[in-house]
Parts: sequence; C-alpha cells; structure tokens
Amino acid sequence: MGQQSIPSTRSMRILLATVTVLVSVFLNGCGSGSHSIRVFAASSLTEVVQRLAEEYETRYPNTDVELNIAGSGTLVMQLQEGADADVVILASQSHMNQLREIGLVLAPKQIARNSLAVIVSPQLTKDIDSIDDVRRGALQIAVCVKSSPCGALAWAYASSVGLNLLSATHEPNVKAVLAKVERDEVDVGIVYMSDIRSSRERLGHLANAGADQYSTSYPLAVTADSKKQREAEDFAALFAEPVGQSTLTRFGFQLP
Repeated sequence: MGQQSIPSTRSMRILLATVTVLVSVFLNGCGSGSHSIRVFAASSLTEVVQRLAEEYETRYPNTDVELNIAGSGTLVMQLQEGADADVVILASQSHMNQLREIGLVLAPKQIARNSLAVIVSPQLTKDIDSIDDVRRGALQIAVCVKSSPCGALAWAYASSVGLNLLSATHEPNVKAVLAKVERDEVDVGIVYMSDIRSSRERLGHLANAGADQYSTSYPLAVTADSKKQREAEDFAALFAEPVGQSTLTRFGFQLP
C-alpha cells in the first residue's frame, strides 16, 4: 500500500497565505473603489449634483458616484494637495484657472450661472423689506468667507450699496450661510438665487436689493490624471442633456 503524502505545517501556512492574498486581490478588484468616479462640486450645486449622480447611477448601474461637496476654495486646496478626483465643478472661473495653470484639469466647460440674493430670516420677513432696512438696522449678517466665490461677490455687492460687513459672520461656504439664516441664528444672509429655490424655509428675499446684478459662472472639468476619463466624460455630458438643463433651472441656476 502506497504511503500517503501529508503536507508539512510550513507548507500549509504558505498555501493559506497565498489563498488569503488571492482572495484579498479579488475582493479589492471587485470593490466599489474600482467602479466609481469621484466628483468634487461647489456646495451651491449640492442638490443638482445629487440628482445627476442618481441619474448617472441609473444609467450605469455598475459605477457609483462619490460626491465631495465643499466650498470652491476648499476643493482647490484639496486638489492642490493631491486629492483624487475625476470631475471638478467650481463656482468661479478664477478658481478653476488655478487648477488649469498647474495642469490638474483638462479644458473646462461652462455649465451654469448663478446670481447673488439677499435673504432674511423667517422671523423678520415682515420687518425687513429693503436693503435700506439692512443698512440702518443693527442686524446680524452672514456671508461666505471673502476667499470664496460667494464671499468675493458679497463683498463687492456690499461695497456698491454701502453695506458694512466688518461685523458679519464669515462662513466657509454658501450652504453654511443659508443654514444660519434658516435657523434664525442671523437676521440676513447673502447667498445665491439657487439657495432660495433649494430652501424649505419661508425666507424673505429682498428682490429689489440689486444683488442679482452680481453673478458667477460654473466651470466643469475632468481632471488630467483621472483613470476613468470615459466615465467622467459621461457624467459631465449629463449637464448638457435635457435632464441636466432642467435640473439646473429647477434649482434656480441660469444656463450659460
């Protein structure tokens, strides 16, 4: 009768280790990371990119959309520091130019425009109905930080109407300004027209304050080192399609 060969303990350990490595490689290859695109978007576009991410995932069920939503200045800094992204959408051409000049993005396309708006907290809608009321009153005002697109526009607008912002609270992005006004933490905020449309609160809007004369554009670009440029281009293309155009206008954006 032949002698049965029994693997040594060391051989078994090597075999198990090999199997473990192979399983790990297989699982990592099938994980969501290899079938996803990362979209960096300005905070004012929150509702738009969420809706279009859903549309994209419906069309391409094997690819997930990972959203990173923040102020444009924050997104630029993250990318300059090496953050991975496939698509970038900012609320300022000048911010996009910073990325373009150092070769981080391909040629951008304009997808939308947005105008400033002066909003009033729900508790004060009957008391404040003009920019004169804001100038004269001892009111708490919230604006974006000056380095952000909404902050730069807010300061330019305030200067044109003689509104002092030195004592205003300075928020990292426009959604933070909106939230403060919605919660009655401040009396007045300078945001975008799109924020009025997206808010569920009954905010006051000083429609005759002249803020709508100050606007910004929204450039979109695919990153230069994206390993999923075809998928990134597919996502970018949604903004030019009827679903993208209708989503932008529904949330208060102007088409370019």
